[in-house]
Amino acid sequence: MPIAAIVSIILAGLTILVLAAYLIGIARVLVRVNGQLREVTAGLHIVTQRTEPVGSIVSEINNDLAGVDKALKGVLAR
Repeated sequence: MPIAAIVSIILAGLTILVLAAYLIGIARVLVRVNGQLREVTAGLHIVTQRTEPVGSIVSEINNDLAGVDKALKGVLAR
């Protein structure tokens, strides 16, 4: 086998090894990002669960403020 063929095979093998290492590195980063996204998603679910009761509280506040608004309008009308 000529030397050029051997060198070509070695360079092709090195190219494959470098590409494999690069892709393995990308896969590791993606696994880490996936884990972080899972944590963020879990945190968002907790936030939505804890903010659901706010709607009824806001309605109560609006009702109380409606009374204050009527009282202030009565004072201004005088």
